[in-house]
Order: sequence, then C-alpha cells, then structure tokens
Amino acid sequence: MEQAATWWQILITILGACGGLEAIKWFANRKTNFRIAIAEAESAEFQHLKETNEWLQKQLHAKEERFAEQTQLVRKQNLEILDLTTQLARKEVEHVKAIAALEIELASVRCNDEECPFRLPPTAKTKPRPGLTKEQYHQNKSTEQ
Repeated sequence: MEQAATWWQILITILGACGGLEAIKWFANRKTNFRIAIAEAESAEFQHLKETNEWLQKQLHAKEERFAEQTQLVRKQNLEILDLTTQLARKEVEHVKAIAALEIELASVRCNDEECPFRLPPTAKTKPRPGLTKEQYHQNKSTEQ
C-alpha cells in the first residue's frame, strides 16, 4: 500500500534535498570556517602591526639621524669655543707679560729723586727742566755728591 505524498511532504523533501546538503556542509565545516575567519583577522592585525612597526622604525631612524647631526653640530661648536677660549687666554697672557715688561722698564727708568726735573711722574717737588739732558743732569748730580 503505497500512499501518495502530500504537498508538504514533497516540499520538505525538496527543501531537504536542496538545503539539507548545504546544512550538512555548514555543520561539518562550521569549526573550520570559524578558524579561517580568526586566521584572516589575525593576518590582517599582523599586517597592520607590521606596517606600524615599519613606520615607527623609519621615524626612529630619522630621529637618530637628526640627533647625530645635532650632536655633531654641538661638538663642532664646542671645539670652536675651546679654540677661541684658548686664543683669548694666550692673548691675555701676552697682555699681562707686556704690562709686566713695561712695568719693569718703567721701574728701571723711573727717577726716585723727587727733585729731579726729569722725574716721571712729576711731583710737587719737581723743578722745571734746566737746559741739560737727563743724562747730563744725573752726571752733574752724582759728581756733586
């Protein structure tokens, strides 16, 4: 006894034949699809991190180059300052030596005779200069004594 299939049995059979295979595929591959989705997301995240890392490396390299240039400039300026300071110190030493030499020369030439008309610097006791030279005046003065 065969029974005739009803319309809803036919519909379920058609839907089962069409969708049932897809449902079985989906059910069998759902974990695999989930893993593929996770792998794609991780791959995209890794690619983003890789690009970010490369960009940061470029920025770091540029900063290191600028730092090296600035350090080189500072060293160059420090050397110039050191050279100029050394030159200034030498000039100051030469100046002090020249002043000392002039003071020594002045001390050897200075007249301690307060009444000498050739005395430098003159004092209140300095007489007006006579018609003699300095050497003649001192020669006469030494013979008088």
